[in-house]
Amino acid sequence: MPHPAKPLIVALVSTVTFAFGAAPASAAPEVVDFSRPAAAAVAVQSLEPEVASTSAASLDALTKMSDLANIPHGYDVEAAIALAESEIGTSRPTGWDAPGECISSVHRWVTAGGANWTGSGNPVDNYRGATRLSIADAQPGDIVQYENIEFPTSWVSGVHTVLITERHDDGTFTIIESNNPAGSGLVSKNTKWTPEPPAGFQAVVWRF
Repeated sequence: MPHPAKPLIVALVSTVTFAFGAAPASAAPEVVDFSRPAAAAVAVQSLEPEVASTSAASLDALTKMSDLANIPHGYDVEAAIALAESEIGTSRPTGWDAPGECISSVHRWVTAGGANWTGSGNPVDNYRGATRLSIADAQPGDIVQYENIEFPTSWVSGVHTVLITERHDDGTFTIIESNNPAGSGLVSKNTKWTPEPPAGFQAVVWRF
């Protein structure tokens, strides 16, 4: 004799099984809130792990000091220094990518000597193709870049660029720089210069 509760039990089991085994068509997709940095970082990392890895590897390569201290310059250093010397005492406009900015001026002088300086974007990517050295290895024709240690690819206050024109036995250098003091666009010469990067910065030498 059939039990009157059996159809009810079968129907209840079927309903529970469907609920756990299939998602309803109207279920909302998972939303990542990109206004939250942590969520955005996780999303980007999970979607593009190869890109993130490649960028990190590229930065590591560019920020690694080379042991090739005696590698020759690949451009006419004397021509670059001659142009820089000729501009001492002159002033140019400053601002983003303006000719009076420190890095714009050093770029102008070095490329006048034929340096293959084609990098751009930030204080590290600017020097793609150059050799990264320590200040102990610096020679005339080298570029000194003040670089933020924690954020090396950021244009933060304290970033500065100079061209070394002489190295002295007492450990000092002669340098030519532009836009010191900031906003002046003035090209000047310092015959007893030693690196004095701001707190949180380091002096990096680049050789084209």
